[in-house]
Amino acid sequence: MQPNRLAGYVDILQIIILGIVQAVTEWLPLSSKTMDTVVYTQFFGGSMENVVGMLLFLHLGTLLAAAAYFRKEISRVAKGFLRSPSNWAEHKRTEAGFLIVALVMTGVVGAPILAIEVFLLPGLDASALFMLMGAGLVATGFLLSSQRKNRFRSALSAAAEDGILTGALQGLSVIPGVSRAGCTTTALIFSGFDAESAFHLSFLLSIPTVLAAEIVLWGYQFATGAAGNLPLLDGLMLAASSFFFGYLTIGALLKFAKDINVSSLAFLFGIMMLAFGLFGIG
Repeated sequence: MQPNRLAGYVDILQIIILGIVQAVTEWLPLSSKTMDTVVYTQFFGGSMENVVGMLLFLHLGTLLAAAAYFRKEISRVAKGFLRSPSNWAEHKRTEAGFLIVALVMTGVVGAPILAIEVFLLPGLDASALFMLMGAGLVATGFLLSSQRKNRFRSALSAAAEDGILTGALQGLSVIPGVSRAGCTTTALIFSGFDAESAFHLSFLLSIPTVLAAEIVLWGYQFATGAAGNLPLLDGLMLAASSFFFGYLTIGALLKFAKDINVSSLAFLFGIMMLAFGLFGIG
């Protein structure tokens, strides 16, 4: 067996483990791309030239898992938007407006950072950003702990203005080690959403965000000839594994979030991020 690649049936255990790692870290304030890369290269001897392809297949799986889990909501939001696609005055008060603005802000913030990473600072360190976000979340926890629970917002109240901060922080997730889920839940908790709604909206936003990233990165890989040597069958099995475990973990985490006090969640995420920044964990 070659140590620098997955090898289909022979390495089925590796495929299962990578699917689990992707599923768990995609929804939590951990960098899934970092954790996947560490497991693939350090524990399974995977080749760095195959990392991007491996990540694309794993994220494709969790993208499809989120789309399957939220299929009814996606249909509802899409139908509402398509009834009057040009009526922004109406859409800016809905989840559709939230998603659109969040995606635009993600591009506005993320694209320049990505360009800086690629051309100027390929080794950009996320530790300071983790500590800053962690401190902000701890402060948010103190603020939220003084509020009544019935003042927390539900996912249905999401609107275009909520997409500004959420998208801006999501754009920071292009920095190595920074979690997309951590960034978006930080913004949503800060905006007053309850724990379940913060997770819910973060997962929902992951669908168009990851889809756009997949299209851009696959196009870049093939245009530059940097797609690596990861066999297609291995890639499809990785996607299937992350889809299966991703679908299971979305439901479990949302159910768990129903019983979480949102201020406690802010404290927990904040302490985790401070620890990640302090000890350089990505």
